[in-house]
Amino acid sequence: MKTLLMLPIVEKLLVLQDRDVRMGQLKAEARRIPAELEAVDARVQQESSRLETLRQVLKHIETERKKLEIDAESKRAQITKYQQQLAQIKSNTEYQALLKEIAGLERQITVIEDSELELMEKAEQTQPELRQEQALLKELTAKVESEKSTLKSRAAMIEEELAKLQGDRQTLAGEVEDDVLGRYERLMRSKGDAAVVAIHNGNCGGCHLHIPTQLVHNARYGEQLTSCDYCGRILYCPQE
Repeated sequence: MKTLLMLPIVEKLLVLQDRDVRMGQLKAEARRIPAELEAVDARVQQESSRLETLRQVLKHIETERKKLEIDAESKRAQITKYQQQLAQIKSNTEYQALLKEIAGLERQITVIEDSELELMEKAEQTQPELRQEQALLKELTAKVESEKSTLKSRAAMIEEELAKLQGDRQTLAGEVEDDVLGRYERLMRSKGDAAVVAIHNGNCGGCHLHIPTQLVHNARYGEQLTSCDYCGRILYCPQE
């Protein structure tokens, strides 16, 4: 009965593959971080836009109220002027006409004052919403800064781990024959997940198709690398 011994080259390739898979995961995570940073910034920008909209609403209300106030003052000044003219008018017709002008101006002032009240009420209703948005923005900004700090720290840790893994990989790759290393790297590029896979219940751990008995035997006891006939991945039998 032959003893199951994993080929040393397979052991080396599995360690190399472990480093490559981990590096791939870290690189993928690192590529996501800029988008995640943009996303958290976008949340603050969105909240800032809502706050700015409310500020603009209040600014518009105040501007309109000032216009009404100036208009009302202008009409009051006109009324004062007309009232001074009343004492000088001797014609009853002209007197009544001027009184009519004064009454019309007073009605206009009443309408303006009603509009001013409506604007003031609208401003009072908007103020609590503005304060709420200010509080939300402050809270969100603090939360986002914490998230950004975490993401940046993670990016730095990824960079550090990648540098270490790259060094390990270079050493490991140097221990593998060029032709075997080239074969392994071509498989990693084409398959994307693994170049060296275990046989489970007679099936390839990569493509999951059933492997001929002779190939299983070769992978278990052979002295050379064995490949899956279907996907080309390098096969090995897990040690029991």
